[in-house]
Amino acid sequence: MSSAPLTLMLSEREAAKYPFLSRGVELVDSLGLKLDDLADPNYAKVLDRAAERVTEAIVQGVVSARLADPLTELLSYPVAAMFVTLVGEQFLSRRFALAEAVRAYELLQGEDEERIIQMARDELHWDFEREHETIDGVLHSLRLAYQDYLRASVGFHEPKWKLVNRKLVGGRVSLTAVEAARLMQVEVENWVRDRVSAPSSFTVPGPLQERLGRIRKVFEENRARLGSSGLPDEVVDEAFPPCMRYCLEGLLSGRRASHMERFGLTSFLVNVGMPLDDIVKLYVSVTDFDEALTRYQIEHIAGMKGARTKYTPPTCGTLRTHGICRNQDATCKTVAHPLSYYRKKARSLQGREEAGGAEPSNITE
Repeated sequence: MSSAPLTLMLSEREAAKYPFLSRGVELVDSLGLKLDDLADPNYAKVLDRAAERVTEAIVQGVVSARLADPLTELLSYPVAAMFVTLVGEQFLSRRFALAEAVRAYELLQGEDEERIIQMARDELHWDFEREHETIDGVLHSLRLAYQDYLRASVGFHEPKWKLVNRKLVGGRVSLTAVEAARLMQVEVENWVRDRVSAPSSFTVPGPLQERLGRIRKVFEENRARLGSSGLPDEVVDEAFPPCMRYCLEGLLSGRRASHMERFGLTSFLVNVGMPLDDIVKLYVSVTDFDEALTRYQIEHIAGMKGARTKYTPPTCGTLRTHGICRNQDATCKTVAHPLSYYRKKARSLQGREEAGGAEPSNITE
């Protein structure tokens, strides 16, 4: 085998790993494919893989990396993105972007530091440098300009990501290679979301329409499980899971809540539809209440600020880990997420109401 084909093959594989990079875009453009070309049976594998990427995003929340056939993997990405825009659902756009970003994050963890630095500099235009040091027994081998760090970490809620908890030297934040990859995941998610968030409407050839139909079916079958679809239009306080009642009652009684309690409760209230002004009012009794800061944090969780990502509450497993799972009842044992509990309980209350039971009260009244 000559060196030229080998170089091309390696280039295709790298592009297939990260199709959002300029090299991947250039390779796809160089093929000059038109929409009608994809209807050719020779591209059936590409269409199947594209549909699989979207389906994996919907069902699993992460897209796998199938690099044995790099050209198919590379071409499937823009086709998958096209499928997402044709479905035209913002929830799917966000989920697809996150799933592709998680795929990139998993691949980045296998890269050496030089490759991470190169990608960050060339593609993200980050001010990055290599500098080895040990902090609290952990090797931190990279330093990132704090402006780039703040932009990428703004949506993180864990204390370790707060700038005050990081080592800052000469305007640069010390990072491990894994932390750098995690920050790059955010940039990838934003990049993908920007390109799939605008709905499309045009006719596609039969083979593409067939795959698109399958994707729509999978999306409809899973959307109630994944999002807030199926939640009542009004906020029903009787349907709150015990963990959220615990957080809410503690907040109203003036108990100092942990960061996870505040984030869990706020993201829950945002997703069940409580008006943001009402959520802000709940925090008035908190000793360190700052209305402007509180409003900004709530709007950030609601997807109105920062990375424009609407956050969902932590799972029951995460809440258990943080000691927030309290007073479990029978419904708790049948669900794995606070929103699933709320949806299930609200439907039960609605059924009772239709059968002549009492009307559920509304938390905003």
